[in-house]
Amino acid sequence: MTAPSPRALLVPLLVPLLLAAAPPPPTTLAPPRLEDVIPDTFSGVERVVAVGDVHGDVDALKDVLRLAGLIDEKGKWSGGKAHLVQTGDIPDRGERTREAFELLMRLEGEALAAGGRVHALLGNHEVMNMLGDLRYVSPGELASFADQSPEPDASGSPRGSNGHREAYGPKGRYGQWLRRHAAVVRIDDTLFVHGGVAPRVPAKTLAELNRWVRQDLFPGNPPGGARDAQGPLWFRGYAQGAEEGARQSLEEVLRRFGAKRMVMGHTTDRDGKIRTRFDGKAVFIDTGLSTGYGRHLAALELRGGKVTALYKEGREELVTPPAPSPPQAAPAPRGRP
Repeated sequence: MTAPSPRALLVPLLVPLLLAAAPPPPTTLAPPRLEDVIPDTFSGVERVVAVGDVHGDVDALKDVLRLAGLIDEKGKWSGGKAHLVQTGDIPDRGERTREAFELLMRLEGEALAAGGRVHALLGNHEVMNMLGDLRYVSPGELASFADQSPEPDASGSPRGSNGHREAYGPKGRYGQWLRRHAAVVRIDDTLFVHGGVAPRVPAKTLAELNRWVRQDLFPGNPPGGARDAQGPLWFRGYAQGAEEGARQSLEEVLRRFGAKRMVMGHTTDRDGKIRTRFDGKAVFIDTGLSTGYGRHLAALELRGGKVTALYKEGREELVTPPAPSPPQAAPAPRGRP
């Protein structure tokens, strides 16, 4: 009988450790609190991929993640130690929001076990659903939440009304999960956010900024940044603002939070292309991924100082790190006068 290889002996030991590292399902955790520490800063990340607004189109989300090499044909994490940032607006306008949530929830654990990360940031549409603003929820999307409440919907109410409210509540499956996520994260020298961080936000650190946003998601707190029109889930000043004023505001914010650029979703570019402004300091990645917006598959990659757009047609470098300056020759020694 052949002795088992060292690798074969290690596998049974490693698997339980990796499973233990993965976050448990939301329903097994205590309900989140405003006081909870939300991770917001990450360093030493070799590869980051960012994807914009999904709006209920889980198939488009899977396709763009495959395009970026983050999942395999079976939908399992294949990105290794890469970090995926989804900049918010998973729900609304499409009918398969729950499937998109479930995909990202599963990938969080798989990525963590592989040494990577999935950051699902809060967008304005996540918050609208948590706060009961259903103006962009389609009937089919609402009905898909019907099994989330044991109580039947009131007579005359749309199907799924109770289940949707329960699911997005502080103790609901998706409400718990979303309330454990940040609105803004910094990975190495880049800020990622749904709308944009305006200069007037009442915060000097990312922890303060994320707490300000989350105040609106827990009862009994003063108004916070999740509803604020100038808050990071709604602000469009860098996408649409006048050149000089927007540039100055952006540079002020980047200095405050120790970053070189800001990556944003929220403002759709209808040509399906990732766009930059202000010498690459502002990057806009909402290309209209969902079918309702044209199904433009695009992801942003940050790697080795390069900022690259990934499309079905190929890669397009948006920002290239400057080449190092050649060494200066030492001056020749002067002779005597």
